[in-house]
Amino acid sequence: MKRPAVWIRRIALLLAWGGSVAAAYYIGTEGRAESSAGETARTPGSRGPLTGAGGPLSGKPGSVPEGENGNAGLPGKGGKDAHGVASRTVDFKAKVLDIEAMPPGPQRKQAWLNLMKEWAAVDGEAALTAAAAITEPLLRYEMRETALRHWAAANPEAAWKYAKENPKGDLPDERMDLVWEGLGRGDAATSLAFLEKHSKDLENSGGYTQVFDDLYERGNHDQLVAWAEKMPAGRMRDMAANRIIDRWARYDPLAAKEWMERNVTTKDNLVPARVELAESWARVNPEKAIQWANSLPANQRETEYYNRIYNRWIQYDRNAAAKYLASQPPSPQLDRPVERYTYEVMRQNPAETMPWAESISDQKRRWEAITRVADIWRKRDPAALQNYVMAGSFNEDQRRQLLRIETKK
Repeated sequence: MKRPAVWIRRIALLLAWGGSVAAAYYIGTEGRAESSAGETARTPGSRGPLTGAGGPLSGKPGSVPEGENGNAGLPGKGGKDAHGVASRTVDFKAKVLDIEAMPPGPQRKQAWLNLMKEWAAVDGEAALTAAAAITEPLLRYEMRETALRHWAAANPEAAWKYAKENPKGDLPDERMDLVWEGLGRGDAATSLAFLEKHSKDLENSGGYTQVFDDLYERGNHDQLVAWAEKMPAGRMRDMAANRIIDRWARYDPLAAKEWMERNVTTKDNLVPARVELAESWARVNPEKAIQWANSLPANQRETEYYNRIYNRWIQYDRNAAAKYLASQPPSPQLDRPVERYTYEVMRQNPAETMPWAESISDQKRRWEAITRVADIWRKRDPAALQNYVMAGSFNEDQRRQLLRIETKK
């Protein structure tokens, strides 16, 4: 099938399409909603341009948010006293009785939450035992999560060991994720020392990336950068460098790029680090990110860089991404972005989407896209599809497939 010169035609499509902006705002209380600062994931709608959270940013994240591990509103004094853990445990048990005497309602739940935070920082296992005795299933579940998370923030070694062993078999299935969340909310020096000590155990868990990301977003940029620069060559250093690049580039991509060029020295990690830079740069300024990718030597312009940039751009501003794509000549490097855009909009206007499908360079991908658009178009307007197919550069077999004409036996 000859490839039509269709990319210019796509511009007309963009002038006709409008969009709608979708946003969601969810207000919740403690439990799993007690998430760390960072990007809010969402599922885009099926119509209109997709928008991201926030615009271009510069500089580094601000200071650590207050209140996550603090003692505001806690019943009683915080931290260890002169009598040690044992006497504090008795004190905490007395507070349990006070809470149980409270009437049901948000205040009672908040009192449990405050108690679990304080108790877990002193004696995590005792806090978990108390949480397990709560009779309401949801509240028990949430308080176990809170206790394990705050135990990990205060004493990662003990919490990690206990979560792995799960001696009573009653911890949540996602207990290790809760440990990582706690580490990400704890003291940066303590958490980094834990990561370094257990680097071999954590290399394949994925947990250390979550810890690193959470620490970064909580205002520990300088400390994380200094730690990564001191690390010996290896997987942990590569991980740290990539996480720094990913997070830093969401705020100041040029500074992240310069740091990457100085500190990513291994050939094996160069492409993964650039992938992180490309995707995060697209969150701030996708056109500049594409210009950076185009500035690389021709043999280093990985297709994945363009995939990541356009995927984020389509997610956050579909119409702007389409307009830019339409101005580019068809290229194998752009096949996947064009393919994604085709599948996102084909249900809105299959007739105008077909030129996008036909512009895909890879023969197999192109035909798959064409047939999928044709299936929708056939249901909407079979006569218009027939006119298009008969006037196009399709061979007889392709026409029969697109029009669903039965072959005579």
